[in-house]
Amino acid sequence: MTTPKDPGHPYAQTSNIVFNFYDQPTSTAPFGYEHYISLPPAYSTSPDKPWPLILYLHGAGESQRAKNESYASIRHGVPKIILCYDNHKSGMSTPSIDIPLAPRLRGRNPNKGKSGDADLSSTPVSAEVCRIVAEEFITVTPSLNMGYGWNHSILTALLDHIVQSYRVDIDRIHVTGFSMGGYGTWDLALSTPNRFASLMPICGGGDAIRAKNIKHVPQWVHHGERDDIIPISASEKMVKALQEAGAADVRFSRYEEAAHDSWTRAYGDVEVWRWLLGQKREGAGGEDDGVVVPEEDIVRVT
Repeated sequence: MTTPKDPGHPYAQTSNIVFNFYDQPTSTAPFGYEHYISLPPAYSTSPDKPWPLILYLHGAGESQRAKNESYASIRHGVPKIILCYDNHKSGMSTPSIDIPLAPRLRGRNPNKGKSGDADLSSTPVSAEVCRIVAEEFITVTPSLNMGYGWNHSILTALLDHIVQSYRVDIDRIHVTGFSMGGYGTWDLALSTPNRFASLMPICGGGDAIRAKNIKHVPQWVHHGERDDIIPISASEKMVKALQEAGAADVRFSRYEEAAHDSWTRAYGDVEVWRWLLGQKREGAGGEDDGVVVPEEDIVRVT
């Protein structure tokens, strides 16, 4: 287990849940992803319990481009829920967060399309959503600080490290993300099709030709019908390909009034998290230790 480091900003500080920032120690390249990890409050008092895990992939507008800018990566989605949970436990009855946009954006919402989408980072999250995500899952939030797009090989090595360092239920590993992270969700699953218990891509897209390779994985797809940054057709193609391949469990939530930001609605729906909590990897059991990358392909980064 690696040592947490200071993210260089105050926005990830918590009092009621472990939420730490780390370097990726091993990778398939000479570099890795900085990342946040949250642990359920009962993690330390339940030494024999394996925990389900959520890997969350943020969008391009949430990438860090300057030193100590990882707070951009925690303004939405799963890390936002963790921070709202902490605020709720500190007495905030309607939990929300207030994290600024990265200075490079000069106040411009990076997810604003032609329809003039508002920045919904400060939208409150229900106490029950906060409870389920924070108390039932280990969460992992990589923070992209290089180029564009998620590298599935580096993410796979990161997950290997997490599985070896924490008490993870390897049959209940889930991946979700929005926009660039929605593409990353499907890409990662296509590269390791037998690893995940469920997928939840939001306003993303994927390789429909290979969709049959993940037809066995339960998936809940989300997209806004007014999205003019990544059109809903990108999700429609994947859903159609999965259905034509005989996928047994593919759900598709279309948000009539939503533009690019359909993730605030999706992640704010308690039924999404109840569904996720109930998913388990097909063919679970056996001698699988949860590690995917061969030892000879691992590079020590830190």
